[in-house]
Amino acid sequence: DAPHGGRAADQAKHVCSVGLGGCVANLVLAVLGAGQLVLPYALSQLGLGFGLVALLAFGVLSIHSCYTLSVYELHFRPDPPGGPPACIESYAELVTRVLGRLGSTVCAALLAAYAWGGALSFLVILKGELGSLTGLDGGLCLTAVATLFIFPLSSCKDLSALKPTAPLGCAAAIFITVVVLLSTRWSWEAPLGAAVCRGPAGSDAGGTGSLRWLPSSMTSLAASLPLLSFALNSSWAYIPILCTLKDRRPVRYASLIAGSNAVILANYVLIAAYGYGMFCEETEPNILDSLGGAAAPGTTVEVLVRLARGALAAQLSLALPMRFFVARRTVGAGVSSLFGRVLLSASLVGSATFLAVLPLSLALVLGVTSSVCASMIIYILPALVDLKFRVDDPLIPRSLRLAGSAVSLLVGLFVMIGGLAGNFLGIAVGGR
Repeated sequence: DAPHGGRAADQAKHVCSVGLGGCVANLVLAVLGAGQLVLPYALSQLGLGFGLVALLAFGVLSIHSCYTLSVYELHFRPDPPGGPPACIESYAELVTRVLGRLGSTVCAALLAAYAWGGALSFLVILKGELGSLTGLDGGLCLTAVATLFIFPLSSCKDLSALKPTAPLGCAAAIFITVVVLLSTRWSWEAPLGAAVCRGPAGSDAGGTGSLRWLPSSMTSLAASLPLLSFALNSSWAYIPILCTLKDRRPVRYASLIAGSNAVILANYVLIAAYGYGMFCEETEPNILDSLGGAAAPGTTVEVLVRLARGALAAQLSLALPMRFFVARRTVGAGVSSLFGRVLLSASLVGSATFLAVLPLSLALVLGVTSSVCASMIIYILPALVDLKFRVDDPLIPRSLRLAGSAVSLLVGLFVMIGGLAGNFLGIAVGGR
């Protein structure tokens, strides 16, 4: 039984080893990233009033999902009597424990699709950033970076050396939000305390349409809601972070969930509201494209946007190999030879790069990916687990939690079915 003892000892090194503040920071680092770039565009489709309410409501559902996962993590955790602390260390492991082989198959498929679809979305973003930074064709630049950098790293047996670069995504996201706020024409005008629909400060852009409060159609509503889900997906990263939390009492993991999501939502509300407020109906799927197109040459805004583009391009170039690595490990779990790794990586990177070079809308790619994957991960699977087992909850009445799970299930089904229909119809993305 020596291997089991060694595994338990290795697990005990990090289980219950991090304080509450450290866990909050880790979850924020895991969630904030390039997904926030589409939030101003989502508000241009949903309307300022409805969009902000939907963003907060989806944030509440994300909190409910993480809380539900906490209840079942601590209910099913494999703590040996009198032994060292232990835990279920991943979202997939928890769902498999509860739903069996079906849960394992579903999670494997979701992880592969989410990793590859997210990588495709990031490649679309990277294409635009490289084209803007170099002045060359973005597709050619992307093909070169994918061939010379992303593909070789994606074929490696181990990418642990890239893990220290993970905080760059959070840093780039916060910097982009700061750039949006610094670019805003601040005033005393209602409703944002800033001039609306007149572009960034220092630009001579004229009007950019009018402020919308409600969705223009049911299709735009259905197609845009998945964009919120993609940005708010903290459920997948939450379980391994909860595993490291010291003193996992209900009040402690509730504080972890509330604290991290408060920071995430505050950042998202700011970039979504003021990014949309600047450009209104003319908001692009990537807010940096809107800012870059409107900023006057030589102005502070233009310099800040170029810095943000550079930081984002560097971060995505380092993050993409990890996404393809996860997709490759999931699809080819038994592939260990160099030839097999190279062939599978070439297929995954090549197919995503080919699609990214095409004139695909970022909102469409993210919308389709989130309609299936984010809806399952955040809403549907945690709700099914809760409604099936209905374990007691030490902090919230079980009936109230189950009611939240029922709502989460219905929302997830709407995001999945409605989001796919709306995005494939192509109306909500406006051809962008």
